[in-house]
Amino acid sequence: MADLRTGILLWSQAATWPEMLDAAKRVDRLGYDHLWTWDHLYAIFGDPYQPIVEGWTSLAAWAMATEKTRVGLLVGANTFRNPGLTAKLAGTLDQISEGRAILGIGGAWMELEHQAHGIDFGSGFGQRLDWLDESVGAMRAVLDGNSVTSEPGGHYQFDDLRHQPLPVQKRLPIMIGGSGEKKTLRTVAKYADMWNGTGTPAFMAHKAEVLR
Repeated sequence: MADLRTGILLWSQAATWPEMLDAAKRVDRLGYDHLWTWDHLYAIFGDPYQPIVEGWTSLAAWAMATEKTRVGLLVGANTFRNPGLTAKLAGTLDQISEGRAILGIGGAWMELEHQAHGIDFGSGFGQRLDWLDESVGAMRAVLDGNSVTSEPGGHYQFDDLRHQPLPVQKRLPIMIGGSGEKKTLRTVAKYADMWNGTGTPAFMAHKAEVLR
C-alpha cells in the first residue's frame, strides 16, 4: 500500500501574520505531515502589490510555534540568494525545528519581483536551470558536511565553503520544483529527495516515467 502523506500550503499573499501563525498552529494540531509556504516577494495571483510576508522568516517562526509538522518552501527561488546562504538558512531552520526542515528549491519564474528588487534574472529559463543544477549540487555537499570549491567557468565562486553546525537530520531532504525533461528532472534525479510537480494524472505519470 502506498505511503500517503498530507500537507498544507498556506498562501502568504493577502494574509496577515497573525492569520498565518494561527493557521500553522492549526495544521500542526490536526496532524498534517508537511506545512509549506511560498518564496515570493510579490503576490503571484491578482495584484502583485498585495501584502505578502517573506518565506524563510515565516518558516523560522513556524518552527518555534509547531511541534510535529515538517516545514519548507514550495519552492524556494534559487535566484534570490547565494546557495551557500540558502544552505545555511536550511541548516539553521533544521536546528530551530529539531530536525523538521525541508529545503525546497526551484529555478524561479516571476520576472517582476526580480526586476523590482534588482535581482539577476539571467538570460532565460535555461540559464536559470543551469544555475539551479550547480546550486543544488553545492547545497547537497555542504549540508552533508563537505567542503565545496567551485570549478572554473561556473556561475558561483565557492571557496572552501563549509558550515557548522550541521543539520539535525543526517540527510536534510532537498525538494526540487519543476518538470522540464531536459534539465530540471535530471537535476531532480541527481540530487533531490523529493520532487514538486503538478498536472493531470496522465501528465504526472509521463513525467514520473521520464524521471525514472
